[in-house]
Amino acid sequence: KQRRMIYINAYNGDDYQQWSQGTKKNHPNESRKRKHSDATDFSEWQMGKQAASETKPLSSSSCTLFETAKIEETAFDTLGEPKGSVDAIQYYRDGINAALDLIAKAERDGESTFTYLYTAHPDKHMHALGVEHVEVRNVVRGIESETERLWRVLGDREALLAGKYDLDSNSGVEEQQNCSKKGDDDAVDATVVMTADHGHVTVQPHDMVTLPKCILELLEYACIGVHGKGRHGYLYCRAGLQRTLQQRWNAIDELHQHFLLLTIDEAIEIGLFGPECMRMEVRPRLGDFVSISIGKKTLVTPSENETFRKGCR
Repeated sequence: KQRRMIYINAYNGDDYQQWSQGTKKNHPNESRKRKHSDATDFSEWQMGKQAASETKPLSSSSCTLFETAKIEETAFDTLGEPKGSVDAIQYYRDGINAALDLIAKAERDGESTFTYLYTAHPDKHMHALGVEHVEVRNVVRGIESETERLWRVLGDREALLAGKYDLDSNSGVEEQQNCSKKGDDDAVDATVVMTADHGHVTVQPHDMVTLPKCILELLEYACIGVHGKGRHGYLYCRAGLQRTLQQRWNAIDELHQHFLLLTIDEAIEIGLFGPECMRMEVRPRLGDFVSISIGKKTLVTPSENETFRKGCR
């Protein structure tokens, strides 16, 4: 049985999404207006085919098997303020309500769904504020509460189909007792998976490390930086100088005591890129070495180092 694919995030149909999909045109007059039902390359790949028609109404069972919904995104200049946290939680709530609307519609139509809901938080907050900030905690608690609400509604099919989504933990005693009496037959057959693509650690300016000249002169390129790249930097060495780089790296205490330097072949062998054999087209992108932080030290560019140290004076 085919599943209806539902994608909900703040970036559906914007310039970034079009650029990442290779569909953004160079000339403004060449860009087309994306419709609510436009698929992403990923959804087309998942379905294994291009949507048959974009002109059929979404209510038709023969129309495209994917839908998208767009939610708002928190303004960058509000991060660290209560407004930024409140907005992030509200927009995530809007996304959950949009998901529930589409799931309820699919239930009525006898369809199965795969629903993907993306929020840029707490990631966006943490990149700007670190992990200990009070507003980061507020966002995490708010997202947790809203996810629990999603699960409660999915556990009550009657409430889902009636659009009663506000089954929060503060509901009346009588309502909670009624919900507790409901069995599996009263719930939607659903699984909720919550995941993230990485974690965070707060890096203070004194933990930022720049590569010394004796290392830089051996490199063609270093993929490092404050937004995570410096935690696992990729180093592209000049031809024939790999051994020299290893020797110099091990002679510098700040580097060899705080970063594990592995050749890419070593990293592949111990499974850092996964258990499967790496595809040949991927291997050249990784360079010669990966430097993995074993503490809070992070490799940054000289300009980043200067910027963040100035900000702490």
